[in-house]
Amino acid sequence: MKKLLVVQISAFILISGALGGLFISSSVYNDVQSRIVEVLCLSCIKLDPKTHLDFTFETADGQPHPTFVLENLTKGPVFLEFREDVCAACDIMAPVVKDIFGVEFEKEETFNKTVVFDGANVTLIHINIDHATQELKDAFSVYDKDHIGGIPMFSILTLGYDRDFVKPYYTTTYGTLNLDNNEDRKEALLDIIQDGIDMYIQNHEGYTYIS
Repeated sequence: MKKLLVVQISAFILISGALGGLFISSSVYNDVQSRIVEVLCLSCIKLDPKTHLDFTFETADGQPHPTFVLENLTKGPVFLEFREDVCAACDIMAPVVKDIFGVEFEKEETFNKTVVFDGANVTLIHINIDHATQELKDAFSVYDKDHIGGIPMFSILTLGYDRDFVKPYYTTTYGTLNLDNNEDRKEALLDIIQDGIDMYIQNHEGYTYIS
């Protein structure tokens, strides 16, 4: 009897190990890992980090500002919204952003529109990292200022004066902004946008974009 029990336990261990290896090596595992581990939905893990809303000239990963951002900066500030398909916090913030810009779009699509705020053009660019082009996906690491690695992530790009040169200047915030309702979230994002507009108005005459 004992011998039979040992054989059964050994067989169970072998089968479990084989199935585990198959799962880990499968594309399903890789897809789950990329969605859950590599990019975090900040509300899903109950993490809504405080971020420092100071503006900086330095990109988060040391790479140049993307061409699509530089081109749009010739018109006015740029507002980047990053999300992915499965993200509870993204779903909370999506109507806030749409309300601010007065637009409608599906979460899966790449969307951009230039809207006038107080006489200044602000370009919204909605980026779903599950569907966007590689250039747009790469912008996520460029502007992850606090190295959170989580979504939703919002970046406002404007212009600043740095040692005799006017350069792209940005800040980034994350999650649901540590706020409990959409009215306060909207007000917070509008304040950041207004800061970007004020700096852009002060500095845009000295900005030159060379393609």
